[in-house]
Amino acid sequence: MATIPAPVNPVFCAPQMVQFVIEQKVFTISSGKFVINDAYGNHLFSVKGKISPLHTKRILCDANGNHLLLLTKKVLTMHDAWEVTSETNNGKMVFSMKKANILQLKPSFNVFLGLNTDRPEFTLKGDFFAFNYAVYYHDLLVAQVSKKLTASTFLVGKDQYVVTIQPGVDQAFVAALVVIMDQVAQDDNAQ
Repeated sequence: MATIPAPVNPVFCAPQMVQFVIEQKVFTISSGKFVINDAYGNHLFSVKGKISPLHTKRILCDANGNHLLLLTKKVLTMHDAWEVTSETNNGKMVFSMKKANILQLKPSFNVFLGLNTDRPEFTLKGDFFAFNYAVYYHDLLVAQVSKKLTASTFLVGKDQYVVTIQPGVDQAFVAALVVIMDQVAQDDNAQ
């Protein structure tokens, strides 16, 4: 079996399959607030950020509130493109993500680690409109994401994603991908 890289930090990799829930507060003044807990309710990560007409930036934090990643949407590009840099390693590029092809009927997204822009290491494929997609390391399934629709989704404005992550996969990395895809979907709905 291939060794799967840990783009953020190997400390966020578990030896067993992990499931967590990402909850977004939809009707908030400061858009972009997410809370990420494991299946037992233990706090793992949070995301804070602001959206303005000029830029979209999010910060992924660990359970203690320490900044891990800065997620920045690239402006002036036809692809849905994002750059993710380390908040703990002098702004080092961790990964970039963009739509594989702007003319695809069934879109997919490519993820390039570090400064690589030639061949994607990870790919996101699935039904993004229904929020049901998978993350692959080359051809190996590493995570499955689905949106959970509940009464609270409609009544109090809470979106929830259930994420299942295979053993040895960087959970912070997958959380960042899900947050980015949520923003991509919001941007697509606004157009």
